[in-house]
Amino acid sequence: MPTTLRIALLAGLLALVSNLAVIGFIYFRTHDEALATVHRQVIEQGKVLSDVYRSGGKAALDDAVDDTMTYADPQTAIALLDGRGRETKGNLETVPSALLAQPEGYRTALIRLRGQTTPRVAALVVRRLPSGQWLISGRIASEGLEIRDTLERSLLIGLVVAGLLGLLCGIITAHYVGRRISDIATVATRISGHDLSQRVPVSRAGDAFDLLAGQINAMLDRITGLMEELRLLTDSLAHDLRSPVSRLRSAAHAAAEASDPKEQEELLTSVIRQADSLMRILTTVLEISRSEALTGQKQFSWFDVGELAAELAEMYDPLAEERGASLDYDRPAHPVPLFGHRQLLAQAVSNLVENAIRYGSAGGEIRVRVQPGERQIRVEIGDRGPGIPIERRDEARRRFGRLDSSRSDEGAGLGLALAEAIAHLHEGKLVLADNDPGLLTVLELPVHSKQRRAA
Repeated sequence: MPTTLRIALLAGLLALVSNLAVIGFIYFRTHDEALATVHRQVIEQGKVLSDVYRSGGKAALDDAVDDTMTYADPQTAIALLDGRGRETKGNLETVPSALLAQPEGYRTALIRLRGQTTPRVAALVVRRLPSGQWLISGRIASEGLEIRDTLERSLLIGLVVAGLLGLLCGIITAHYVGRRISDIATVATRISGHDLSQRVPVSRAGDAFDLLAGQINAMLDRITGLMEELRLLTDSLAHDLRSPVSRLRSAAHAAAEASDPKEQEELLTSVIRQADSLMRILTTVLEISRSEALTGQKQFSWFDVGELAAELAEMYDPLAEERGASLDYDRPAHPVPLFGHRQLLAQAVSNLVENAIRYGSAGGEIRVRVQPGERQIRVEIGDRGPGIPIERRDEARRRFGRLDSSRSDEGAGLGLALAEAIAHLHEGKLVLADNDPGLLTVLELPVHSKQRRAA
């Protein structure tokens, strides 16, 4: 059975059941209220006649019966019977013998009033008077039954109408759902045909379909971005590896052709150096992929971020002095514990410090600072160099992203990409900001609840 037909039938059934519940509630409430009203009226009428008899005797009761037959509601039933059950005064055409065989009190019976052709159900009160006579008073209760019959007929019609309206609503709903799903399926088909420019249309209703369409479009945007990054990575990898491989091949060829052992040894040393450079590039790319896949979280342990930054600052201080800059480290007053991958975080900070020394040493000042916080730890490396324009910072984050278009500078353009991947491994992020002047790179590492407890 098609899904749209199932939706239509389900909507029709729900409408039918809901209307049945409402009409049934109205029916029972109305029917019970009508019978309760008749019961109250009959009991009250019987009490009044009994009071008349007690206060005025048989003569007063006869007058009350006459007045009731003359002025009361035509649906009122009243009769005085002698001790043998024969009517002496009243408007009953027939008196069921079963009425007198039962104890006194309230009951219902099928009676026929004088002047009527068909018996009708009546609510009656039967009392035995001290004189031995029987007093029967009450009223026809068929109004409640007539209301019930009318409601039953209305219920049947209402059920049919509710079923038809529910089916119509179901068809409309199924058409709407089918159209929205068809839009998504159409986009999916075009995407399968390698057209990634397609997007699912989003209406202004803000319903679940719009939420799904937004999620699908965001996923497609992410896929498109990843494919673009893959294309750029492939192009950059081929471009950046071509020169080292060419140099490696030339050095290896020259070493093979050299006849002087000393010259051959120097050439082989160059070959090894070029091979090590290639290995470092490939190892860095592999580390970035592993960090983005969060595979290194199994090697997390507790360590002091402040102590780690102090070791790296001490290690790179001679290199900064050689480049004509001073490297200052602001040591925090207390230990800064972090649950993370110490070796990878050291690699990330080292890359950022090396970039600051390489591009910002002309400014004369490089500052490293660890700033602890309640919810995050900030590892800041600032320089006074030329910095990176805002519009090119995303480009600098990419793998092999090098702002030097001629690619004459040293390095493969993987430093910031690796630092960002390691920050992602720690559920943090890499921030590039202005240092006024210069560049401020910040590793923002979140402090989890267990880290706060340990601290």
